Amino acid sequence: MPDVPAPGPDFTGGADVLPTDPHLPVRVVVFGDVFDDIIVTPSAPIRSDTDTLASIERRPGGSAANTAAWLGSLGTQVDFVGRTNMADTVRHENALRNSGVTPHLLGESILPTGTIVVIVESAEHAGTTRTMLTERGANAFTSPTDVSDGLLRVATHLHFTGYTIFSGQPHADFTRLIDRAQQNGVTVSIDPASAGFIADHGAATFLETVHGADILFPNRDEAMALTGLTDNDEMVDALTEQFAVVALTLGRSGALVGAGTRSGAGRAVRSGASPEHPIRFAVDCVPVEPRDTTGAGDAFNAGFLAGLFEGTFAGGHALSGSTAELADRLHTAAVRGAATAAHAIENVGARPLGVVTHHHGVNVPHPAE
Repeated sequence: MPDVPAPGPDFTGGADVLPTDPHLPVRVVVFGDVFDDIIVTPSAPIRSDTDTLASIERRPGGSAANTAAWLGSLGTQVDFVGRTNMADTVRHENALRNSGVTPHLLGESILPTGTIVVIVESAEHAGTTRTMLTERGANAFTSPTDVSDGLLRVATHLHFTGYTIFSGQPHADFTRLIDRAQQNGVTVSIDPASAGFIADHGAATFLETVHGADILFPNRDEAMALTGLTDNDEMVDALTEQFAVVALTLGRSGALVGAGTRSGAGRAVRSGASPEHPIRFAVDCVPVEPRDTTGAGDAFNAGFLAGLFEGTFAGGHALSGSTAELADRLHTAAVRGAATAAHAIENVGARPLGVVTHHHGVNVPHPAE
């Protein structure tokens, strides 16, 4: 019998009711990186070897934590598992709670909290560009074994990103995490997160590591790195051979969503789509004046998942049903993802603003009288 890593702390609070109870709301577990974002917006082009005036803001960030925060702000019950330096744990826990998230942060005594310096510049004829300088810090120790079986037993869905996959933890642990999720009836979504990391480690390594995941959220650069293709439709076709649902984000061009495969080699195991009846559609972005595009993809992921599970209870299978039913559900999800991303880029910082009521569960349908 192969060695199985010890499960992480049991964060379920002693819950003894499984998520198949028809009156329990959907519960999403997000696992991964949490950062301090230092957002630098120069007032003019940066000049070397001298001063450039700039606006500098410090905000909580991290791709996975951002997705959790947006999900919580949209009314979904969310648990977030990650690591910070212990001196910053309470501050980050409070920030997550303010967005409606239940935090499960482990504190590191030596490594600092992860930090990203984001330089936001406006380039003529090129819109807004971002340069990110990253110290992973405590995120380097974030492990799939931090997600306990107890937490998976009460979850409906699990989401994590490529940033955590490429942090140095054994890749086999991520594959085992997906297996553990599926054994508990939990669907899984992945954001590849970095075309650069995919190039460094290899597309085959990434795809093998996340084998069995249901939903992939790549942007165009990441999809090109994973497939070696450049045509958007062809990239979605190739990726839906391995994932039940692919939502390809295209910036100002919106998103392209696919489910099922045209080749018949696919993995639409839980999906209502099939090789004979694939789902393909595009959604437009919501036109807004962007102030900061940091975290737009994270917000899209959150909006998509919130829309996908809208009107469902825990234990339901959002990717099942007829092709027409799944297409309608995915379209609702993609439209909500685009709207959430648009809301995100109207403000500075990668998280929703303000404080939301904790676990207000707006995605839960009302039981029949």
